[in-house]
Amino acid sequence: MSRTEKIQQYIEERFLVEFGGDMTADTDLFKAGVIDSFGYIQLMNFLEDEFAFQMDEADILTDVFVSLSSIDDFVARKLAEPNSR
Repeated sequence: MSRTEKIQQYIEERFLVEFGGDMTADTDLFKAGVIDSFGYIQLMNFLEDEFAFQMDEADILTDVFVSLSSIDDFVARKLAEPNSR
């Protein structure tokens, strides 16, 4: 399973949504009512555990990743960092 598929599967199972149709990889999950701030923290914890990287305060506060594609891009950047694992 690819990184994107793992993230998508987590979001679908945890937040009871399904991508396809109106819900796309670029849908703003906050505006769509899928994720709230508590759910966002849960998602960030999942990403750290699943992909074995640590987020710092700047990661959490600088950019709020609101869509599947932006979350996936963020994980790719974190995994590419020299000290991410």
